[in-house]
Amino acid sequence: MREAREETGRSEFKVVSKLGETEYDLSPYRFEIQRRHVFYLELTEPTPERWASQEDHDGEQEPTHFECFWIPLEAAHILQSGQGALLGRLYD
Repeated sequence: MREAREETGRSEFKVVSKLGETEYDLSPYRFEIQRRHVFYLELTEPTPERWASQEDHDGEQEPTHFECFWIPLEAAHILQSGQGALLGRLYD
């Protein structure tokens, strides 16, 4: 929930289910293997089509700014850095 709030700037989520876990190799950007826990969340607050958000990095570096927007689920396989890896489990 913390990660969803931090990345989207939204605060009202409900966990529907855990989809699973994946690993993602960030090389060569950074020599790190991320172990990711993936959840299906439902947003329970009104949300516009597009909105601005930012990640503050605990004040240790300049904020990263995001423009968030909805895409059709069928197009979500194009998400960056393997973020859409377990989307097929939504249909199980």
